Amino acid sequence: MYVHIGKDVVINSENIIAILDIDSLKKKKNLNEVLQNLKISDNIIDVSDNNKKSLIITKKKNQNIAYITNISSNTIGKRASK
Repeated sequence: MYVHIGKDVVINSENIIAILDIDSLKKKKNLNEVLQNLKISDNIIDVSDNNKKSLIITKKKNQNIAYITNISSNTIGKRASK
């Protein structure tokens, strides 16, 4: 199933590794650390319109890609589980 994550972007729910809340990561000061550890700092697609709420990490063809969206992690999780 495909999940709409903002603007005209949809991703395959089977490729989703994690859905993270950006505010929680910022409070723990882990956002940059997470991006560095996953080595995805070059593979980030921002569809948030400067209202960052969720970080969605996907894996496709042995490559990690992250999406930053303005949709809450709870909403993305519900959409992905349908």
